[in-house]
Amino acid sequence: MQVKTKLRMGGAVIFVILVVSLFIYFKYFFTFEQRQQFKRSIDSITGQNLTVTVFGYDGRIIRRWVGIQKITSGRARDGSGERNYTYFYTREGKYVQIPDSVWYIAEEE
Repeated sequence: MQVKTKLRMGGAVIFVILVVSLFIYFKYFFTFEQRQQFKRSIDSITGQNLTVTVFGYDGRIIRRWVGIQKITSGRARDGSGERNYTYFYTREGKYVQIPDSVWYIAEEE
């Protein structure tokens, strides 16, 4: 074999080992909270452009917000994993919290 071919094969093997190592590291050595923080940092960089619409029980639109970057669900403190509210910040920086008992739709613009 030529030196060029050996270098390519060696580089490919190193790349595969690196990818597998990163996968194993992120899958098994990251805690759940670290994974969530990593995902949130990616979401913060990419951002979203959402329209959030809140509906009444009769189906009419109560309120609509445009240009929401990220929607987050709150977690119960007792560790049960229940999420009893959703919150986000408007373009103006105002905090909005929606309980789970209210129907809403978040759509991409």
